[in-house]
Amino acid sequence: VRYTRSRECFKIEPKARARHTARHTPMHVVRYALDSTVLPLVTDTLPVAEAARRTLMGLYGRQVWKRLHGAADYPDDVTQRPKSPVLSGKDASGNPLKGHGHAYYLPTDEDGDGRLDHLTIYAPDGFGADEQRAFDALRRLRAGREAEARHPLRVLLLGMGTVEEFGCRPLQASQVWESSTPYVATRYAKTRGRDRIDLRSPAARAAFLIDDLRSQLRAVRPDIAGEVTIEPLWDRNQVFSIAERWRPIQFKRLRWKRGDDGGRRLAGAFRLTFAVPVAGPLALGCSSHFGLGQF
Repeated sequence: VRYTRSRECFKIEPKARARHTARHTPMHVVRYALDSTVLPLVTDTLPVAEAARRTLMGLYGRQVWKRLHGAADYPDDVTQRPKSPVLSGKDASGNPLKGHGHAYYLPTDEDGDGRLDHLTIYAPDGFGADEQRAFDALRRLRAGREAEARHPLRVLLLGMGTVEEFGCRPLQASQVWESSTPYVATRYAKTRGRDRIDLRSPAARAAFLIDDLRSQLRAVRPDIAGEVTIEPLWDRNQVFSIAERWRPIQFKRLRWKRGDDGGRRLAGAFRLTFAVPVAGPLALGCSSHFGLGQF
């Protein structure tokens, strides 16, 4: 078989390498699995959420400080430490951010056994590279629970991405949403004057909370606040009930924050029915960024 080839077929010529530009996929959701010999009860949602925020802010501060200042000592003065607005919910001066674009820390019981088994962290504004490195370094939470020294609460990173990339319960779409933690009012009920509320009446308390809940929907989720039916979830004695097991009073509602009054505000449980399925997560009311008011 006769054939021919080019005289220079083995000559090596340099080939221009394609230039790759860095593409940063926006990350709005971080998912962890919780692991412990004794997992925390659903009623410990708030302390677990606070522990997640506190630990991640510490990891973020130390990592950013090391990147910027090398081996210099980490400052004892908390005002000098690097801070993430999206993780802390505060600006550089320590003032609370307006709106609800910063992180929601949402511990959840997704197998229905009454104990927290997952942690979802969600921020509409998204997480940057430094926040993502802090998420990757998170290994353990210390929420101050009883027997926590003997049964540490470990966390396993499951993934980071967009809402559409996760099919877990807090992020799914549904037409009906029910309280999984108490909805805590953002304002106080008036007990004097013309618009006073009879706090002895379950119906009056429910009406006050429903009105507050509607205002929160308009402020936080105006896209879904139009056609919604709100019903109280309570037992035959008109006592609010969550998952037919818990009462709002059983949940820890006071934060480790000076002056916090979450434990003295009215709280309840409700069913929200929308005209069309709406996507989660859905967290509203006082301390909603710390796991309360979850649906």
